Amino acid sequence: MNRLKPKEGLPKWIDEKEAKALLHLKSKTTMQKLRDEGNVRFSQLSKKMILYDRESVMEYIELNAKDTF
Repeated sequence: MNRLKPKEGLPKWIDEKEAKALLHLKSKTTMQKLRDEGNVRFSQLSKKMILYDRESVMEYIELNAKDTF
């Protein structure tokens, strides 16, 4: 169960505020779109409590990184 262990002392699951900060987003709608399209892993504990997998958010950033010339 290596995936459950936090890396470098950071929590595995982060709230929407922190996920939006990592992605430089302001819109809840954009976060909803990322969830709906399966771009980031999340866990919905209750109707309004959604946590995001930090590693999944970072992978999404890496997948969309562009190499310089």
